[in-house]
Amino acid sequence: MSSLDLLPGLEEKVLEEAVQSPAVAMMRLSLEIDRQLRLILAVIGRLNDYTGQSPSDALDLIAMQNVGSGVPPELRDTLNNFWDLRNRVVHGRGSKEGIAMRSVDYGLRILRMLRAIPRPSFIVAAIVTVFSDSACSVPRQDVRGVILEHLGPNEEKFGQHIYPSRKDYNRGQSVSWEWDRTGEGWGKTWYLDSRSGETKSAWGESLEFVGRPLDQI
Repeated sequence: MSSLDLLPGLEEKVLEEAVQSPAVAMMRLSLEIDRQLRLILAVIGRLNDYTGQSPSDALDLIAMQNVGSGVPPELRDTLNNFWDLRNRVVHGRGSKEGIAMRSVDYGLRILRMLRAIPRPSFIVAAIVTVFSDSACSVPRQDVRGVILEHLGPNEEKFGQHIYPSRKDYNRGQSVSWEWDRTGEGWGKTWYLDSRSGETKSAWGESLEFVGRPLDQI
């Protein structure tokens, strides 16, 4: 889960910043909380369902998936308290510095809880040429195969699987679980297994995988 970790030294930076300007530290935390929620939603395939307007909506989407069981019970209340204080500062209600300082404590607790939520990961293992015939003599010019290593929420290994994609990836990238559901996709396709040299079926029919590197979310 290293790709979803907090930025190095973020907590220390926030605490140092809070001494000078609690409001600025609070805003930094609100941005990082939103980013962490988006990263979790990205790997469970629900990012496109999130409007970004309400963090509670993000938790609802997370709870719909298997990872929902890993959400601490107190996270929702803590998140709501943080966002309420944030909105009071933004709209100038109450003592700005005092409220912001309280929100910093809430924000750091939220980030720690978000980091601890188990979630799957999808890592690019290879990009390969795919073929429209089982003899692997006619390369497809309109698509390639991206082979992903799938790890479960508790880092259990689910093996490698190949999907059609026209996006550029680098080996080792952690990517979101996203699909183009507007296109027609591709029919029967094959590829050559680089380890065994065997011809293998890539897919019978599939939409395009369009997952994004997590560092771009």
